[in-house]
Amino acid sequence: MAESDWDENILLDTNHLSEFTGGDPAFQGQVLKVFLDNAPEYLETLCAPGNENWRTDAHKLKGAARSIGAWRLAREAERAEQLGFPASDDPRRQAIGAELAVRLKDTIEEIQSRGSGF
Repeated sequence: MAESDWDENILLDTNHLSEFTGGDPAFQGQVLKVFLDNAPEYLETLCAPGNENWRTDAHKLKGAARSIGAWRLAREAERAEQLGFPASDDPRRQAIGAELAVRLKDTIEEIQSRGSGF
């Protein structure tokens, strides 16, 4: 699987979000709410001890991030997905999980800092 070219310096691509939602601020708010409601759960499930659905759960998080233009988060979720199905004791799982947690936190803070400014 080829790596994406998403710019990891971008927490939230508001141009992408606007295009994705047809520029409708109310719809943007709904899409962001769905992301805020679901992405933390996706990460929690992904990082759960003994998770045998690593690749599938990483794909869910990547898709959620991509939909809103959260390229920094999406790129790390893509890396997680590319690991395939690493063993539970694979140290890459913990390292990627920790980085995903930081990136998700940053993304959520970015969304919240904008409030209803969409």
